[in-house]
Amino acid sequence: MSKLQTKMFMKARQELVSQLTRRAFLGRSAVGTAALAGLLGRDGFAAAGGGGALTHFAPKAKRVIYLFQSGGPSHLELLDYKPGLRALQGTELPDSVRRGQRLTGMTSGQKAFPVVASKFGFAQHGRSGAWVGELLPHTARMVDELCIVRSMHTEAINHDPANTYS
Repeated sequence: MSKLQTKMFMKARQELVSQLTRRAFLGRSAVGTAALAGLLGRDGFAAAGGGGALTHFAPKAKRVIYLFQSGGPSHLELLDYKPGLRALQGTELPDSVRRGQRLTGMTSGQKAFPVVASKFGFAQHGRSGAWVGELLPHTARMVDELCIVRSMHTEAINHDPANTYS
């Protein structure tokens, strides 16, 4: 990483950290979500009425394995099926996605930002009908035993600032 890239990263990180309040941290983090779920369950929301407002079935999980794969395969190739991307393939990334956020050092020289759909196929699997990419054949066979979290969200479009909130 060049000195300029390091300086730009540190400035972006400092801006993000300065905007991070306790409420924002808890609202955007897996730890905050787990803590909130624990508190709601303890205080009666999940306990009331055989599962309450948060779940439609009694929880069975005894353990959780949280995989955060920075540098791993894209979610768009594995578990995040986006069929609409095929229709947009090759078109320019809409401004509504970037919302004026600055480009990374890696993309700053690009003249175009085309939408790219997954190169791999997806199919529905298990009783749940979860969409799983063809790169995960074993996972597809056991998908009903998994909890796939699709509620992670960040305002940052670039990877490093987004990872700060993961």
